[in-house]
Amino acid sequence: QSLFLLLSCIIPSVNAWKKVGLPQQRQPLWKQVQTKATGVALGTALVVSSSFPAQAFDPSVYNNNYDDPLHPMCLRRIEVNKSAPNSFHYAGTAVGSEGDKVLHGCSSKEIQEFTIRRTAFDGTINLDTGRISAGDGIHEGIWEPANSVSTKLGFEDVDGIRWNDGNKWTVKTKSFGSKAGEGNTFSWRMLVLVPWLE
Repeated sequence: QSLFLLLSCIIPSVNAWKKVGLPQQRQPLWKQVQTKATGVALGTALVVSSSFPAQAFDPSVYNNNYDDPLHPMCLRRIEVNKSAPNSFHYAGTAVGSEGDKVLHGCSSKEIQEFTIRRTAFDGTINLDTGRISAGDGIHEGIWEPANSVSTKLGFEDVDGIRWNDGNKWTVKTKSFGSKAGEGNTFSWRMLVLVPWLE
């Protein structure tokens, strides 16, 4: 906008000088071609920059396997959609029946006692603020880099997701591969084995 304003001030001034009949030196042909080429390049750059605005937040930071301190040893994995980076898919495990308010972990003893099940949901990422949401009123949070806040909620010294309830999923396997199946293969094998454990 500032550039367009500057051009709008310069062009009328040049036209005004032409009207009063001041002598103008004719530019060499090579100089005219160079000037026109520069103008075309500038116009193209302006169109490209306006068509593709800078992205404030990189959603790929969420591509991790996580540790959940409220549910030790349970799988927590988030994968951002490459074709729609404002959305993600979560896959993991939980122990006990759905809606159980008891904070079970996924130890072998707890699995034997309460059984294990797979969990999954889709959600969105705000590309301006970095906030992540499953739309369920529970999994609502924000990316919290290590040593970026001075709170005393725990795990401030590691990268992770700080949920609205204060819990923080901390990065376990950092930035896995972009292709399906890459990264922490142990996690995906465990997910495949879950039905056999039920």
